[in-house]
Amino acid sequence: MFENCSHSPSRSAALRTALIAAVFLLASLLILHPRAGCPRLDTAEERCAYLVSLGLRPDPASEESREIELPAVFDTVLERYNALQRERGFDLRAAAGKKCRCFQYDLVDYPGWDGRVIATLYLYRGRVIGGDVHTADVHGFMLPLPDL
Repeated sequence: MFENCSHSPSRSAALRTALIAAVFLLASLLILHPRAGCPRLDTAEERCAYLVSLGLRPDPASEESREIELPAVFDTVLERYNALQRERGFDLRAAAGKKCRCFQYDLVDYPGWDGRVIATLYLYRGRVIGGDVHTADVHGFMLPLPDL
C-alpha cells in the first residue's frame, strides 16, 4: 500500500539536518532575545514608568547608569543571581559575553524598610533582561523584581 512512498537515505538525512538546524535556530532566538513582551526602555521616564508598573516608587533624580559586560561564563555567584532572575522570567544568559546597561534608582517609602532601598534594571538592546530590589545595608535583602 505504501510501497511508492519510500524516501532515499540522502533525502532523509537532508530533512533531518534541516529540522535540527531549525530547532537550533529557534532555540538561539529564544535564548538571545530579551524577555518577550518587555517594552524598550530608552529614557529615564520609561524606566521609571516600568518600575511604577511593578508597584515600586523610584526617585527619577537618583538615577545612576553604567555600562557593564556580562562574563561569557557565569561563576557560582552569578549563577545564583541568575536563578533569582529566572524566578521572574528573565535570564541574564541572554547577554552573556555582551555589554549591557545597568540602571539604579533609589526607591521612595519602600514598605517594611526604613533604610535605603535600590531598584536595579539590567537592559540589553534597550530591553530588561533582569533586575532586583535590594537594600544598601549588608544585613538587608535582595529580591527579584516584582511580578507585573
